[in-house]
Amino acid sequence: MITRAFGIVLGASLLSATLAQAEYRAYELEVFDRVTNISQKIITAFSPSDYIAAYGGAERLGVTIRASWICYGDTASYKPVCPMPKAINPQFQDGDRIQIMLPKHLTDQWVGVIENSFFRPGLRSNVYGVRFPERGNLYSRYYEAHLQKAP
Repeated sequence: MITRAFGIVLGASLLSATLAQAEYRAYELEVFDRVTNISQKIITAFSPSDYIAAYGGAERLGVTIRASWICYGDTASYKPVCPMPKAINPQFQDGDRIQIMLPKHLTDQWVGVIENSFFRPGLRSNVYGVRFPERGNLYSRYYEAHLQKAP
């Protein structure tokens, strides 16, 4: 009887282990090389600190996180990173001029340009990457509810 119960538990454990799926965080990074003065956008499974350590060090590279999302599976055997989730019914498109609507926030009333958008399922919201050309090219992310079309 004990052997049978042990067999059932062992079988269930092995079955659930084969059904389990790994997950990882993917990033869209803006990487600036201080030596060549070149900036590029990349999608990777490396965290920003790991990317800097692997590709040149903090003295050479600067990194800004443009977006991050969860992927299921793995990147073994050079599998590509899963794509960024598309925004769902977005109110704004890349290139739109928008104004930030966040009272008591440093960026309240700032005007910027949408550079990217993606959906965050855990937040049930679209998130937008906004560049502020008149503010030293600062980049930040905002929820859709905190943006409006610029006047």
